[in-house]
Amino acid sequence: MKKIYLKIIILLLIAFSGRVMAQQDPMYTMYMLDKMLINPAFAGSSSWLVGTLKYRQQFIGFDGNPVTETFNFHTPIQKRHIGLGFKIINDKTGIMNNLNASLFYSYHLNFAGGKLSIGLEGGIYNRTVDYTKLVLTDPADNSLPLTSMSSLVPDASLGIYYQKKQFYIGFSDVHLIKKTFNYKTKNESKSHLYNHMYLLMGKVFDISDKWAFEPSVLVKYEASAPIQADVNALLSFHDRVAVGIQYRSSDAAAALLKINILDNLRVAYSYDMTISGLSKYSGGAHEIILSYGIKLPPPPAEKEIHPRYYY
Repeated sequence: MKKIYLKIIILLLIAFSGRVMAQQDPMYTMYMLDKMLINPAFAGSSSWLVGTLKYRQQFIGFDGNPVTETFNFHTPIQKRHIGLGFKIINDKTGIMNNLNASLFYSYHLNFAGGKLSIGLEGGIYNRTVDYTKLVLTDPADNSLPLTSMSSLVPDASLGIYYQKKQFYIGFSDVHLIKKTFNYKTKNESKSHLYNHMYLLMGKVFDISDKWAFEPSVLVKYEASAPIQADVNALLSFHDRVAVGIQYRSSDAAAALLKINILDNLRVAYSYDMTISGLSKYSGGAHEIILSYGIKLPPPPAEKEIHPRYYY
């Protein structure tokens, strides 16, 4: 068996221990600003056409630390009461790279004085393991591949989302197709895509005509990891500037800042401070969001949408 330098072993253990405590999917701190990434039913649920770029670095200070890049877009087709969208996620950790590309479809109907949305997501998930990046002490040993190897599997998710005035709640079941990654190697790992579940709930409270307060919680479940909860509080001023704090159970505490540069251009930044046993080694995490939206005129029958929450 090839011996890998201790630094590489520690790096991979840390990278995957972070995933075990949370989920196999990429970690996001500012989920409340980009809900479509965790629930396909959110696509097109407002009167905004929105495109969003997101960049995140986790476990700062380690070579090969998790880096996630995303782009997503969604829009309502108001006359048909549907939403359409897509997302591309590129997630890198050590020698592993995950690329997820999906299309979204959602249907919206009036229910109990609010809007009920049901969403479906379908696409592909490609996992690449680049063994050439390993630092080896015995290059002559052939127990590990010496090339980069990839495996492509289908992917699908389902979500439901309800919003009434300034309250929202949603549930999503992600990676419904439990497919095994097949690299066709002698020592096949038999790793597969795990099913994830997300429960999201929050409400916007108007403190005055200038100030609003939005608490929210996201509960994440994956069968091979403990249940984890993200509790968030966001305070906004004049729909222009917002500051927030977050606690992620057994993992991190975070602070975030959101600025609406224009009515349709938003930038946000968050910093996670690790509070788990990795705090001595990790420099935390940075996350940046850039969103651009175009407000579409709602049909006459549509209810007024709260600006603080829906974009």
